[in-house]
Amino acid sequence: MAMRLLRILALTIAAIATTPSGVMAAPDDSGAYHIFPMSGLLATRPSPQARSAGQAMRYYGGPVLPRIKVVSVIWGNDVNKTTVNSIGPFFAGIVNSTFVDQLKQYSTNLTDVTGHAGTHQTIGRGTYKGQFKIAPVHKATSLTDAAVQNELKAQIAAKHLPAPDQNTLYMVYFPSYITIMAGKDVSCVRFAAYHSASPRTVGNNIFYGVMPDCQVGFNALTIASSHEFAEALTDGIPTPGSHPAYPQAWNTFDGYEIADLCEGTRATLAVGVKRYTVQQLFLNSKNNCGTGSYHSP
Repeated sequence: MAMRLLRILALTIAAIATTPSGVMAAPDDSGAYHIFPMSGLLATRPSPQARSAGQAMRYYGGPVLPRIKVVSVIWGNDVNKTTVNSIGPFFAGIVNSTFVDQLKQYSTNLTDVTGHAGTHQTIGRGTYKGQFKIAPVHKATSLTDAAVQNELKAQIAAKHLPAPDQNTLYMVYFPSYITIMAGKDVSCVRFAAYHSASPRTVGNNIFYGVMPDCQVGFNALTIASSHEFAEALTDGIPTPGSHPAYPQAWNTFDGYEIADLCEGTRATLAVGVKRYTVQQLFLNSKNNCGTGSYHSP
């Protein structure tokens, strides 16, 4: 574990060194995926990007997940036991919390930036549909995004996972020895997590998040999970690059989602007596990252 952490830190420092001072890396994501970079997960200071002139979330006409239904998916028998035991209660809390309430401002009862009618969805609190451990057909320790998609489709077809609808988000958790390739990007080296949709066109989508185990602790996992949860909710069909367009939903003019601008920020989500660490989000109502703590219910 120590060697892996050193490798991650070295790669993170190298990435920061090649990025202009005070500027986040452009969201080109190897031309294929919109990722949460390891550098963002490990950041200890808020990104200055949120305070840059002209930053705001704009609506590009695509769907959001207005009554999100989270399914936590455990990939086989070797997922970290803390993750297995604790990620379900975390999601049961966050879907029914003030963390979600603040996102009502990203409803889609408006025209998009090109003048087309929006999807007329109003964001409210969601539900947690439960945790499901799968016996993966894909046995490799190095997986492509296509393999993850195909596994989800196979498990849904076999009724080992709940059937999807256009509010369902499958959050998939992996053993630490499994590597995921998102295009050319490697899990726990370049990225800490990502969310996507299959297909990347409107209708009959499977919305999902890929959550590798980078062995940086459960607090880091809930930060990454809240990051991807919020971005999936407000930008159901993400596409990479710095020129957002339909079917994307809420992005900045240059392609950042609501959690990207606030990497390095932290907050507490209180669920009964439990306390979880989450990431703050960019709020148009504040023209900046949120500053509050959150609670459920």
